[in-house]
Amino acid sequence: MKIIIIGAGELGQLLAERLSNAKNDVIIIDSSKEGFARLHENFDVMTLTGDAADIKVMTLAGIQDADMLLAVSGDQASNILACQIAKHFGVQKVFCRLYSFDAFDETVGITPEFYGIDNAFSAPAECAEAILDATRRRILLEKVQFSHPDATMVTAEITAASPLRGMHIQNIPDQELLNNIRIAALVRENKLMIPRANTILYQNDKLYVAGSKDYVDAFIGYASGAPEIKSQLVIVAGATRIGELVARELINEGHEVRFIVKKKEQGEELLNRMPSGCLVVQGEVTDLEVLLEAGIAKCDTFISADEDDEKAILSCILAKRAGARKCIATTHKPEYISILPAMDVIDCGFNSTLVSINTIFRLMGESSFRIDSRLLAFQAYLTEFKIKRTSPLIGKKLHESKLPPSAVLAMIFRGSDFITPTGDTELLENDKVVAIVTPASEEQIKPYFG
Repeated sequence: MKIIIIGAGELGQLLAERLSNAKNDVIIIDSSKEGFARLHENFDVMTLTGDAADIKVMTLAGIQDADMLLAVSGDQASNILACQIAKHFGVQKVFCRLYSFDAFDETVGITPEFYGIDNAFSAPAECAEAILDATRRRILLEKVQFSHPDATMVTAEITAASPLRGMHIQNIPDQELLNNIRIAALVRENKLMIPRANTILYQNDKLYVAGSKDYVDAFIGYASGAPEIKSQLVIVAGATRIGELVARELINEGHEVRFIVKKKEQGEELLNRMPSGCLVVQGEVTDLEVLLEAGIAKCDTFISADEDDEKAILSCILAKRAGARKCIATTHKPEYISILPAMDVIDCGFNSTLVSINTIFRLMGESSFRIDSRLLAFQAYLTEFKIKRTSPLIGKKLHESKLPPSAVLAMIFRGSDFITPTGDTELLENDKVVAIVTPASEEQIKPYFG
């Protein structure tokens, strides 16, 4: 497949890496040569310096015979125009990165489709939704959505209040619930384990739970133990787009929200944009006195949405030590993707680049691409294996398959249906098996699928 990527920033580079590794012909366009240095060293991609809004540049890149365009530069207007050009030349799949959806108005017919965009996403909005999920449910750390609308997987942490603490998995009282979800894996002391029926769950275990949204949500409700706090005190650090989106929704849900901003002017502008009931504290988010003034000692959830990754991490560490019950950090640099899961003091870490990558692969849906969603709570990722005609797994039940111990299966897609696998699940040709893998375990598992 021939794919053109607009923008050689962090998101464009990671997309180029994943897509070129999947044996696609990848061309990346950027107005500056600076972003190409790392690409030339490590990736099998073609590069082109120029403006993606220039038809001559797009023609030189081969837009006329491209199968897909991914417009992911930091310039929203340029992305939209590049998508319009791509659709004019007949590109079948056009994806666009946006800052916000304010450029569109359905009432007058100005929609993404009007510009030839098949799928649009806003990185701040996607990050905000992930943060909101983790804020609403105390034990929830992460939620992964699949292309199937009813399939989901979450990461949940066993707390001191959870009825699951000290319980064998097979003794979970609601057997109907247990039969309709899959506890695919657990992380204990930074080690990935495959749970069995007789596995005892301990406080601080992180569970990967897959299934239909209703059953997974019911499991989270049961595992939480204590009722969720209806009105939380939430402190948001950073007057960013992500911070505003999160705060606005939480205020509408009845939570008390306080912002910490560095400059007085930022605070005044923020108050003018936000619903009533929002309190703003001026100061440096890494100053403990400022955190205490904002009420960190009584804070239910602290969310660092600062543009500075280092400040975001440091402020979460300070907030946790000062009494915040749950700390959520947002980062942007790819190098922090592997660092945050190892920091126990930070409960949740969301990387905007990784969230965007996962969103794009989800939007690709039933394409030829694998699910390739990096997990945030552990250094692993979800990937999809298709059972080919030559696979020794065909016709065998999972407990008969002799898969290596490193095989952590979360879900099976069969046509338009999805299956929560058990030991008695029989594998068929063309099944798509979703597994939690590390680079090492992926190489061990691959041969079994043909």
